[in-house]
Amino acid sequence: MPATDASTAAAVEPKHETVTINGLNLHYVDYREPSPGATVMVLLHGLTSAWGAWRRVAEHFAPRYRVVALDQRGHGDSQWAPADEYDTDSYLSDLEQFVDGLGLERVVLVGQSMGGHHTIAYTARHAERVIAAIANDIPPSLDMGARAERAKAYPGGKHRLWASVEEWLAPRREQSPLTPEWAHALAARELLREVDGGYEPKHDPNAPIHWQPADLWDEARTITRPIFFIRGGRSTVLDAQTLQDMVMAIAPARSVTLEKAGHQTYWDMEHEWLTIADAFLQAHTR
Repeated sequence: MPATDASTAAAVEPKHETVTINGLNLHYVDYREPSPGATVMVLLHGLTSAWGAWRRVAEHFAPRYRVVALDQRGHGDSQWAPADEYDTDSYLSDLEQFVDGLGLERVVLVGQSMGGHHTIAYTARHAERVIAAIANDIPPSLDMGARAERAKAYPGGKHRLWASVEEWLAPRREQSPLTPEWAHALAARELLREVDGGYEPKHDPNAPIHWQPADLWDEARTITRPIFFIRGGRSTVLDAQTLQDMVMAIAPARSVTLEKAGHQTYWDMEHEWLTIADAFLQAHTR
């Protein structure tokens, strides 16, 4: 089935649920089965994001898949974790228990950035549970820089208070000029909350300050399930040489670069992203 424009997809509101994992209340949404036995798709958002960043992708796939999207610890409407528990293994433990707790025997995993990092790790560690995976614009290892430098964006360990949504959007538009206006509006809707005096992001400031992704190169080389790496041609996170190295090192891997996209490829080139994701998944979920 060719991809349809997500802007015309039926705006179906999923069921909102909460599950307790590793002592944290984690929020997720479930679009439910469109038909008995439908393949389950688990969506994992990026750092400082939330499930809602995937909303249009979820609506696109919901007529054919049971789409489940998790707010990972410290993000969206999920509970914040202790500052030192935003490491790869803690996130992976959440994902493992989430999949087990929902009784999901086999899944399609789709992850953006940090969620793609967790997709790589889970696919390597649990091949028997993964039908196919898509990791969006993330290498197996990533230098996040010094923690002290990252902390400067959060004076006193707190969010900056934005007077208005437009004030929050202005630097995002400047930093991501390829991103369409509908996506900026979606980000404001899904990633901000109104507080006394203005607006602030919904994520825990400690998540971006303390996240130091593990080096997954050795694990990635053991992947046996179909995995598709999608890179933005203007990305500053995943360069072309590293992508080539990934495909050479991981036997079942395939890749594509969307040249006119930045880090958020599924926003910047939505139609193209949906088309290639559809084609890859149809080839491996029949």
